Amino acid sequence: MNGIEIDNHKNIETSKWLNRNTIGMSLTSFLNDACHEMATAILPGFLSTIGAPPSALGIIEGTSDAVSSFLKLGAGWISDKFGHRKILVTLGYFLTGISTALFALAQTWHLVFTGRILGWFGRGIRGPIRDAMLTDSVDEKNRGKAFGFHRAGDTLGGIVGPIIGIWLLSIWQPFAGDDPSKPFRNVFLVTLIPGILSVLTFAILITDT
Repeated sequence: MNGIEIDNHKNIETSKWLNRNTIGMSLTSFLNDACHEMATAILPGFLSTIGAPPSALGIIEGTSDAVSSFLKLGAGWISDKFGHRKILVTLGYFLTGISTALFALAQTWHLVFTGRILGWFGRGIRGPIRDAMLTDSVDEKNRGKAFGFHRAGDTLGGIVGPIIGIWLLSIWQPFAGDDPSKPFRNVFLVTLIPGILSVLTFAILITDT
């Protein structure tokens, strides 16, 4: 009887595409993408202030994208074999959420490189597993709506993040003094706010069906 009750409860939840998991994952993606894009929008300017070579940004982005892509190949298999999907996704968001704040400590581009690798390591872990969790959270006929809503949250974060980052930079630049990198470092530290909020949102709101 308990098994039947649990299955019925699950069916009731998944029959509503705009449910707790859909909203929670969408809000998480909004916050995490705002965190990432806030830093990405000002990163070229920061690299210039610390004397990084023109090739540095290409090396950073190319390598981190490769790491993320390779990890996506194995992340889903790992979660299927060992379970603990929510823990793995939460860990992925945590790594991404704190990675951009490391840029604030960089004296050379190499720490930025390390921070980006760390963030995209988290991205590679979380992406396929989160998508599988979202798929399990709604009925098959409603999955397009759920994924569309989630993508909208992610896209909105990608719009809001750069706007906030550039706005904060414009406020702090007149007070930079002899250190032109200081306003950039301040913005990188601010990214911790949406970054940590994204981790808490996923940890609190999401249930592993």
